[in-house]
Amino acid sequence: MELEELDVLGAYASWAETYDDPNPLIEAEEPAVEGFLEGLEAGRALDVACGTGRLSRILVGAGHEVVGVDTSGEMLSHARANAPGASLVLGDVRRLPIADGTMDVVVCGLALTHVSTIQEPIAEIARTLRQGGRLIISDIHPVAAATGAQAFFIRGDGTRGVTRNHVHWPGEYVDAFRSAGLVIDAVAEPLVGESFVEEMSEGETRDAARVAILGLPLALVWSVHKEG
Repeated sequence: MELEELDVLGAYASWAETYDDPNPLIEAEEPAVEGFLEGLEAGRALDVACGTGRLSRILVGAGHEVVGVDTSGEMLSHARANAPGASLVLGDVRRLPIADGTMDVVVCGLALTHVSTIQEPIAEIARTLRQGGRLIISDIHPVAAATGAQAFFIRGDGTRGVTRNHVHWPGEYVDAFRSAGLVIDAVAEPLVGESFVEEMSEGETRDAARVAILGLPLALVWSVHKEG
């Protein structure tokens, strides 16, 4: 299989056109994120690394006033169509263009796997939350990343690319949350399901995957709040 390895910005610029195609990781992760968002009072919400706006759309639908931030202009162009009620701006997770303590809810979906260390971005996200505000953050599960799951994608022309995932163990998250004044409320670990295996193109690969990874954790989703 021919595969082009790209840095994060290059990968998401290439991936933007097809990012909203069916994705087993998102199919596993998104219900857990939505479950943690259920029942939260509508307020000011921030979608960090919003991509094509899939979580921004959910937040807008729940009545929140939403700001989405992403480093990729190509992804934001799709987010404008997907989440027309959100305000969308270019920005980096390490330097968010958001004032201190102004957000009631923050989400960050499947993004921190692309940074080498999570202490700095989690501290920056926490800075934007008001006291008592809620953060829902998801990542590819470290078990999946450690056993070879990378950010593979297919472009509109059928060519394939990949950008690398970093492994962040739960202990790293716990330490980063504690340092940023965040308290853990709940965690979910959606598992590798049959749909993930069926996406694999080669029959022998699918057979091996059923034995090796079916039923292992695929995503890691945290619900935390800011002390105070």
